[in-house]
Amino acid sequence: MKYKILFITYFFLSGCSFGIIDHTHEIKHTKTIEQCYSIKKSSFLYEARCADLNSKAFGNSTFCTGIQAFDPMPYNGYDFKYPISWEEYIYQKEKWDLKLFNKLLFEKQRSMIAPIDIDTKIKIIGIYEYPRGETGHVLIVRAKIISGEFEGTEIELPSPGGFSDTGPSWSKQWFYKPDKNIKFSDEFMQECSDSSQ
Repeated sequence: MKYKILFITYFFLSGCSFGIIDHTHEIKHTKTIEQCYSIKKSSFLYEARCADLNSKAFGNSTFCTGIQAFDPMPYNGYDFKYPISWEEYIYQKEKWDLKLFNKLLFEKQRSMIAPIDIDTKIKIIGIYEYPRGETGHVLIVRAKIISGEFEGTEIELPSPGGFSDTGPSWSKQWFYKPDKNIKFSDEFMQECSDSSQ
């Protein structure tokens, strides 16, 4: 009993968020889940850290496939240094890998996987509130590529509170807002036209 009380006391004093909340199948998100989106900017897939949806309690990161754009525009005064193309990345691959993908102890050096063409189509497949310690629950959005060479690949959209490396966010909110729709960056993605879905 004493340990149970200590744990509960620690939990409330620590201010940490707890548990994953899945909002994917809520009626208010039907349009977002059913909508096709297309990539507006030449982008790349890479070995990313993402939210571990199988973790419990306080959450954790896991390796997955991420997506980011080449040469993104400055965001809130910060100029993200990414290669301007796949060719530039390949030309100085080792330099870019070290610069873009922080390597933790005992971890292999992560890298880009492949370029993604403009107009590649994706669909949103997951909307979650994810525990991030004292930050609270942050918004995590998962998607699936539905056209092109990498059709069927699941990706996590970069978000302000997610685990992805430095770079601009494709989903705009830090936190899930029950009374608002999920907003995406119009630099990187747009709704598909009816003829292209």
